[in-house]
Amino acid sequence: MDLEENGSKIGAGNGRSPVSSAAIVPHRELRASVPPNPAELLAQLMDFSGSVALAKVLHAPAPTGDSHPQAGQLAAQLHEMVRVRLDAQLPIVLRPLTNRRATWAPRPEAARRAMLPRPPELLRAIAQLGGEPGQLPDEAQASRLARELGAPLRAAFGSSLRQLHAQFAGLRVEIARGLGSLGPHAHRLERIDDALQRSIQRKVISLFERLQLAAELSFERACLQACASLPAGFGEAELERWAADGGWIARERALCERVVRSLFRHQRRNLEVLLLAATRAEAV
Repeated sequence: MDLEENGSKIGAGNGRSPVSSAAIVPHRELRASVPPNPAELLAQLMDFSGSVALAKVLHAPAPTGDSHPQAGQLAAQLHEMVRVRLDAQLPIVLRPLTNRRATWAPRPEAARRAMLPRPPELLRAIAQLGGEPGQLPDEAQASRLARELGAPLRAAFGSSLRQLHAQFAGLRVEIARGLGSLGPHAHRLERIDDALQRSIQRKVISLFERLQLAAELSFERACLQACASLPAGFGEAELERWAADGGWIARERALCERVVRSLFRHQRRNLEVLLLAATRAEAV
């Protein structure tokens, strides 16, 4: 899956990562030969209260009643509404990571921005660590530099993840109303899906937290490597590569963007499958 690949890349090669790369490879090899049991995987994701709520919905009496007389037309309109909304939502979700018009600055309020700092700003940030101009930062200073330079990206990544959650939560409410109007079978399927999604919310929040931690660790590792590669007596010319569009800071931002895009695609597929199954349940 895209999400797995991006998630492993963002935390790979870092000793502090929750899952080491050595543990990832055998796990993937095992999965290639032994497909996971969907029921076991789902049980691991669900919390107890959520599983109880889902069980109640599943054991409720079978729905009765007829489909809406215009269920086919209503379903087509619902599919189109969801498609349009999802197409419009992706730029909104990515905006914190793709907004390049803001100005980077080493101040707390700049932590909301994910812009590329310019070489003079980078040079000042390194000098503020306590060293002389052109003096190579040691590991502790490089770690402090990573926290400062990475603050805008951390904030932007977290903002994108929150936007993603909020956008899909709002759209999910609208879909629930639309499916409920199609007929009793679509309504029941929506209730089952809603109970299931609620039961894994804690795991989803935990996933987002782990992704943010992995992004922070990846940025710190890249910063340490970049500092170690600086020549003695470096100046703005050497820092130009850091600030370039293809530099390491831009690559870390692009990696966060790919993770958000993968999450968005995953959430989109979930909604599209729900719509398809619910409309077919009403024989539309």
